[in-house]
Amino acid sequence: MRARFALLALCALSACYPSRVAPPVNHPNPTGMPPGPQSPGWPQTGDAPADENSAADMVFVGGRVFLADSANTVAQALAVRDGRVLAVGTDDQVRRLAGRTTEVVDLRGRLVTPGFNDAHIHFGAGGRGLLQVELLGTTSLAEIERRVAAAAAQAQPGEWILGRGWDHTRLPASELGAGGWPTKEGLDRAAPNNPVLLSRVDGHTSWANTAALRLARVDRNTPNPSGGEVVRDARGEATGILKETAEGLVSRHVPAPTRAQTRRGIMAALELAARTGVTSVQSDVSGMDMQIYKELRDADSLTVRVYGWHPLDMRAIQGLDALGVTAGFGDEWLRMGMLKGYTDGTLGSRTAAMLEPFTDQHTHGLPQYTEAQLDSLVTAADAAGLQVILHAIGDAANRQALDAFERAARINGPRPRRHRIEHAQVLDQADIPRFRQLGVIASMQPTHATSDMRWVETRIGRERATEGAYVWRSLLDAGAVVIFGTDFPVEPMPPVEGIYSAVTRQSREEPGVPPGGWMPEQRLTRQEAIRLYTAAAAYGEWQEAQKGTLRPGMLADLVVWDRDLLTIPEVDILKAAPAMTVVGGRIVFRR
Repeated sequence: MRARFALLALCALSACYPSRVAPPVNHPNPTGMPPGPQSPGWPQTGDAPADENSAADMVFVGGRVFLADSANTVAQALAVRDGRVLAVGTDDQVRRLAGRTTEVVDLRGRLVTPGFNDAHIHFGAGGRGLLQVELLGTTSLAEIERRVAAAAAQAQPGEWILGRGWDHTRLPASELGAGGWPTKEGLDRAAPNNPVLLSRVDGHTSWANTAALRLARVDRNTPNPSGGEVVRDARGEATGILKETAEGLVSRHVPAPTRAQTRRGIMAALELAARTGVTSVQSDVSGMDMQIYKELRDADSLTVRVYGWHPLDMRAIQGLDALGVTAGFGDEWLRMGMLKGYTDGTLGSRTAAMLEPFTDQHTHGLPQYTEAQLDSLVTAADAAGLQVILHAIGDAANRQALDAFERAARINGPRPRRHRIEHAQVLDQADIPRFRQLGVIASMQPTHATSDMRWVETRIGRERATEGAYVWRSLLDAGAVVIFGTDFPVEPMPPVEGIYSAVTRQSREEPGVPPGGWMPEQRLTRQEAIRLYTAAAAYGEWQEAQKGTLRPGMLADLVVWDRDLLTIPEVDILKAAPAMTVVGGRIVFRR
């Protein structure tokens, strides 16, 4: 399926990307938080327009403007013209840039930040998920059955029921079957006349009912595919749980989403992004996704900027190379040149690749590549000037990814490159300094830590957790570039949940727990957390010269918050919401 999506996207490339934007050279600041350019030709702070034609389109006055630059600059006001930041400064300085037609926004003391750039998100798929059975946060089999039954009541007999978000670690042990997983029988009760396939919260394990297994001909005689597992009961029968590549045994029988369904999902995701302050996304894309994004862009209706990734395989590498696509190909709205591979699974499903076995089960996880396979792909993509991003959860997977990047650089020689490890959840201490040494970006999701901390030490023990689990502070202190995202729909899209998680390391369901935070030595300041979601995230996609800070000349992507994220009590960060979201100088959301 991943290869098919890549080919679909390759067919659409020439239509989606009319121009080539060359990526900048590596920024000398190893933290990934550059101060931002002072673009020639743009008025600087305090300058007055020569005439009405050079007046600002919008000015924001009477508040606090956090530029997200390396100096943590906070100004009083900001002016926007032609989709970019015109000036920042005091109220008096910025008001002088207003003309008769300028829209004046009185901030009334509120905080402005750059728009948030979600560096790891499944935007289109997550949008479609908003239209399916939502199971995030469910804590009983009865509740899951109720929601599936409600969907089945609205469906035709034989129609697939799809959903996502369940988490077996939240269900009572008495409701679980073989291996501590739910079983097909619960879904059979809820939807006896429909095939059901529900994706776990991490997206790496699926739960199917009997009808779905029969359609896919998955039974006691079905062998485990390479890199996957069909969970079985004591009699050898499939229970309905499918891990990693085994998901494809059933998912390939699910009808592909129609164009109308894909568009509805994208529109739902765009609406959610606008009201939560997300103005850029770095996401997987299909050919159909790209066509819809292009149509929205051409109609001046696209409200987030998209940097899309495709699967890491040789056909994609060769196809992109033949088309002249390298990292950063595209314009301010739609860009590509990034390829994603999966080196392992997840901690929650015990499929993460570990150097030592899991503490609560004698398994090292499910690696997805041999060393030779990964080296071949990474070296070829690197030689083609593409940006490689590798999903790696366990410490063995992270080491394998770092080794592959190191060997590719040695073979292909020096050049600007910003390869990334997505998640970097559990690291061996010896590998933490290698991120800086190799110039590899750690693309992390702070909400994963506060969602997973309930069971992480059960999975890998206290010592391994303390040394290397979700250690964004250790990475920053070692000089690595760290960027933040959400992994939506695995975690909620609102960036405030990530800021709270990074700053407190405490539960979002029970704010303040545990006191002082889980592994509090990894906590960040609020300014740092915001920069990792904005300035650093822009660096992670070669765009720090265009967005991520609110310096003059930068794209006018910004959020006006209903409360000051920098000063409110930590517990109130979760309650903060955008009062206004602006993309390219255009208001896309106003509360």
